[in-house]
Amino acid sequence: MQDRSEATLIKRFKGEGVRYKAKLIGIDEVSAARGDKLCQDSMMKLKGVVAGARSKGEHKQKIFLTISFGGIKIFDEKTGALQHHHAVHEISYIAKDITDHRAFGYVCGKEGNHRFVAIKTAQAAEPVILDLRDLFQLIYELKQREELEKKAQKDKQCEQAVYQTILEEDVEDPVYQVNSATSRSFRFYRGFACGGHFVR
Repeated sequence: MQDRSEATLIKRFKGEGVRYKAKLIGIDEVSAARGDKLCQDSMMKLKGVVAGARSKGEHKQKIFLTISFGGIKIFDEKTGALQHHHAVHEISYIAKDITDHRAFGYVCGKEGNHRFVAIKTAQAAEPVILDLRDLFQLIYELKQREELEKKAQKDKQCEQAVYQTILEEDVEDPVYQVNSATSRSFRFYRGFACGGHFVR
């Protein structure tokens, strides 16, 4: 069983990430950001276009795709030229082709300009889909942790500022030195200076 620990996944998706050999079935404009039926209908439409092209002697473009923190990049296999780059935040849905275990697709783009990218993998598509799932989950968890750390740091700085203010005002104003009850009252109300956090 493949190691899917956080440390392993971070290493896996760093830099150029993981690479897969595939063929580009096609890209289709779609009306929404997500939906199994929407994706399957688009997949069938694109496969129909490919079948028509094949009858004229044309073949699917051979590509390799990389999955990394930078998102999905599609390169032409022959020239190595970057054909498409879709950042993680642009990808809204991933779907398996229910009729072909070696095909999958994803919806990308902004509101009102969504596109479905259909890909035929050299091997089973499941590992690619799992990598994408792991990447999205990892980025979400890292982002959540970053937000919590930022909030904790902000709260700590705010509390330190309140303590400093209390110390300065206790020293400067003899009222708070003489009357301890008043000082405690002052500290209580100062506790709400940090966005509702109570600081004693």
